[in-house]
Amino acid sequence: MSHQSGIRVSQELATLFGKAVDENNLRLIRVSIINESLVPNGTKDISDNWESDFAGVNEFLEEKVPCYILYRLDSKSLTGNYDWLFMSYVPDLAKVRDKMLYASTRATLLKELGDSHFIDSMYGTTVSEFTLDGYQKHKEHKEAEAPLTAREKELAEVKTAEASANAFSYSTRKSHASGISFPMSEEAVQAIQSLQQSDLTNNFIKLSLDIDKEKIELDEASKIDIDDLAKSFPTDSPRFAFYVYQHTHDGTDVRSHIFIYICPQNSKIRERMLYSSCRSSVITFGEIEGNITIDKKLETNEPAELTKAYILDELYPVTETAPKTFSRPKPPGRKGAVRT
Repeated sequence: MSHQSGIRVSQELATLFGKAVDENNLRLIRVSIINESLVPNGTKDISDNWESDFAGVNEFLEEKVPCYILYRLDSKSLTGNYDWLFMSYVPDLAKVRDKMLYASTRATLLKELGDSHFIDSMYGTTVSEFTLDGYQKHKEHKEAEAPLTAREKELAEVKTAEASANAFSYSTRKSHASGISFPMSEEAVQAIQSLQQSDLTNNFIKLSLDIDKEKIELDEASKIDIDDLAKSFPTDSPRFAFYVYQHTHDGTDVRSHIFIYICPQNSKIRERMLYSSCRSSVITFGEIEGNITIDKKLETNEPAELTKAYILDELYPVTETAPKTFSRPKPPGRKGAVRT
């Protein structure tokens, strides 16, 4: 298992990459780790096709300093967004600590930006590797590997569909879950907005996708106890839900808003793709149109995992405290000098 560094994507980088995906104006973004954060550290506009622009990559690589390069290609995914190439440059002459830091952070960078935007990853230790010729050789080597099985192709399609789930920009148009073509039914809209009432009629709003009608429908609106949460979801089909958990913590009454995404492993491939594509836009709709401040987002393949203990652990994670230390007693012996 690989270890992650704990370094996160800065808001500046998230915003910049989101705009680059939406506006298609940047060819390249260099990302560096500065002050324990992943930040943009140089960009290059699109000037020609991706092959011609590739020569500009070397301008951003230094002899002893690692970095990541996010490079926009001219091909498009099934979601209509442009594909990106992820490059990790960690030179041999870099400091050992920097090598370890960049190696343990790249997974976080891809995940937080939305790894489905990136159709390929390229790693190297010398500037000369990051040329168009170097990338073509990388592709030839990769394409020579064993072809995907039918199941692997299906899973690859699911991964591609997740690109829209990680998009950074959404329309806030009334009753429309943005980023996809599925509108939200009026019943679903009203149910989500009702969660802001001080005296809740329902604390559990479950949503489903009507694939035939291409609409996000209200599946259930009810008031349930947290112990009944797990059995409120199907075990063979994905669902979204907003749940308001009213409880007491450390003597204080708390009202936690939780978003839940259930996607069982045995769900149909098409359902998994569509729900994955809708996830982020449903969250955004709840936050903007429903005026909900979501305290926790939960995702699981197994509804049975949604126990009270699990949810409390997620809401109030235990922080490790440093072990108590004791002063060592002074060894017996001569006392300090006595003044006479």
